Amino acid sequence: MITSLARNLFAKRIAEINNYAQNAEQIQREQLNILLSKAISTEFGRDNQFNKIKSAEEFAKRLPLYTYETIQPYIEKMVMGEKDVLWKGRVKYFAQSSGTTDAKSKYIPVSDESFKTMHFRGGIDSVAMYLHLNPESHFFTGKSMVIGAGKSSKNEFGSHIGLLSGLLSECGNPLVGLLREPSLDICMMPDFTDKMEKMLPQIINKNIVSISGIPSWYQIFLYRMLEYTGKQYVTDIWPNIEVFFHGGVSFEPYKELFKSMIPSEKMHYLEVFNASEGFFSIQNDFNDPSMLLMLDYGTFYEFIPLENIHDEQPVAIPLWQVEKGKSYALIISNNSGLWRYNIGDVVTFTSVEPYKFIISGRTKHFLNLCGEEVMVGNADAAIAKASDLTGANVLNYTATVICATQEQKARHQWMIEFDQMPNDLNKFIEILDNTLIEVNSDYESKRTKSIALEIPDVIVARKNLFTDWMKKSGKTAAQQKIPRLLQRRDLMEQLIEMNH
Repeated sequence: MITSLARNLFAKRIAEINNYAQNAEQIQREQLNILLSKAISTEFGRDNQFNKIKSAEEFAKRLPLYTYETIQPYIEKMVMGEKDVLWKGRVKYFAQSSGTTDAKSKYIPVSDESFKTMHFRGGIDSVAMYLHLNPESHFFTGKSMVIGAGKSSKNEFGSHIGLLSGLLSECGNPLVGLLREPSLDICMMPDFTDKMEKMLPQIINKNIVSISGIPSWYQIFLYRMLEYTGKQYVTDIWPNIEVFFHGGVSFEPYKELFKSMIPSEKMHYLEVFNASEGFFSIQNDFNDPSMLLMLDYGTFYEFIPLENIHDEQPVAIPLWQVEKGKSYALIISNNSGLWRYNIGDVVTFTSVEPYKFIISGRTKHFLNLCGEEVMVGNADAAIAKASDLTGANVLNYTATVICATQEQKARHQWMIEFDQMPNDLNKFIEILDNTLIEVNSDYESKRTKSIALEIPDVIVARKNLFTDWMKKSGKTAAQQKIPRLLQRRDLMEQLIEMNH
């Protein structure tokens, strides 16, 4: 009864979303006008003469593209309590995200307005979309489980800094708490292992109908729950579970794993794209893995064609100029004060009526199995320090991921060719791991107590392995390079075969 009523209440919103296909350009131009008008008197607005910008075309001409490094001076002022910097008023919340080459973490501003119009609205729309897609749902007859991050920290200037999921839990509507599990005090615990053990006795007797979060964390929790209860399947504990709202990392490596743990025909999986920088898209078809771009969340979108991403001054185009089948780096301007900001994700459009895409990668090579987002700069720093402290000399390396199984946890796998072997290979691996922990806060959280990632696996390459591979692959030009970090295992499997 409650679910049917909710579905009817959401019908108007679903109609608005369905209208995206006909009015995308108009909606996006309106979003930009609203953003500019609200930030016109900010320091950034004055620096860039927002008062003279009358169109999306003028906006693109007047403002350069920004990265975290180039916009960081403004953000630092906001973290120190200054108001009217990138966005109107005081922004008190900052989502901690994986760091750049110069900093362990970066701090993404999250305004009160973006909480309401972007993150919370995205959560509501995800439920609305799910109920629209599943007429047989009994969503509101049970509870929803959310594994959030720990409580934020508060600096001397009164700014709250923490992972986005923790900030969302802290600032959420208390009424939502009536439907979610576990209790907020457990949800706010910082250590995942402790949180999981506290959560288990509370959660196993609840009527859980939905779960939300990152697949890698739920894989760990559900394995532990089955072990704790002695049950074979999740459905033996939660017989009415029907949907997993997932995001953060690719679901592809985890798909079969979840199906084996939840062998239910009524189980559904809905992907969302919710990042520290904003809530961007929702899957709107169970049979289509691409997601619908959400156009009215206080975000203006631009896109750099992937083939131009390394140009000295790449040109970003507005949404209404993108082409189906092409890949682009995602650029956003939003109501938290990020302006023409490159978030680092690459999307490939599968449709332009309406605008739908899949996340096809990052603008730089990376490892991201469970949200650790290890970048090449992190890897280079770790290799350098481990070499320095063990007397090693590394000629070449590449790294990839090993997905978790029921028998072992996930880990990174490195293939390293040494000119000079380390005096202690195990020590080299330990320093490599510890340096990644030091320079990347997301890797640190996943390695703590080996809860999501085990210590890396390092394979010593034979002499000239990488050279032989490049010759075999026809990559003999002077500018050809070995890919450092890859999500796919193709290269690693080739190297392992050639290494014998």
